[in-house]
Amino acid sequence: MGLAAVVIGYAAATHGAVASGHDTLGRALALAPVLAGLMWLAVRPRRPPWVRLTAAVTGLALAVLAIRRATSALGLLYPLPSILVYGTLLWMFARTLAPGREALITSLARHVHGTLPDEITAYTRQVTWAWCVFFGSMALTSLLLFVFASLPAWSLFVNVLSLPLIAAMFVAEYVYRVLRYRRFSHASLITSVWAFQELGRGAASPGRGS
Repeated sequence: MGLAAVVIGYAAATHGAVASGHDTLGRALALAPVLAGLMWLAVRPRRPPWVRLTAAVTGLALAVLAIRRATSALGLLYPLPSILVYGTLLWMFARTLAPGREALITSLARHVHGTLPDEITAYTRQVTWAWCVFFGSMALTSLLLFVFASLPAWSLFVNVLSLPLIAAMFVAEYVYRVLRYRRFSHASLITSVWAFQELGRGAASPGRGS
């Protein structure tokens, strides 16, 4: 809930700055998550040295640009956070669709239910594909709106509509699944979120799984 509050607050502040024409504040808010992500990469001991060094140098260069008020260059950073977020999510889901690997949503369902019927296994793989299409579409839409539409229109999509669209995707998939597979014992949305969190922790813990 705390993380959700931070994300919503950041999105609201960024859209407010963009819509009201406060370019300096808007660009600063656009730069903040980029610098935070680069700093996180730079201090991660498990990352290769070249990745950490590249992140540190890039972050330093962006900070220098900001201090020297290179606002025209910083304006190009507006769509970068959203594209990075959706691109990362697309990669996380898509890499589990490789031949011989279990799809991410399938792993999530198995974590909750244990053994899965064949039809549910096939369905969860299809849902993983659907999320890949969704994340790719969100990243592409952000880029196209930034290039071809007005800045307030782009901001409305990225900072106001993104979270409702993600929530709508969750709810639509859940409703379809419940109606399509009535005899299967379905987990609630909250249970799915907790299971995804636990699955992520297990994957990140050293020495667990292979």
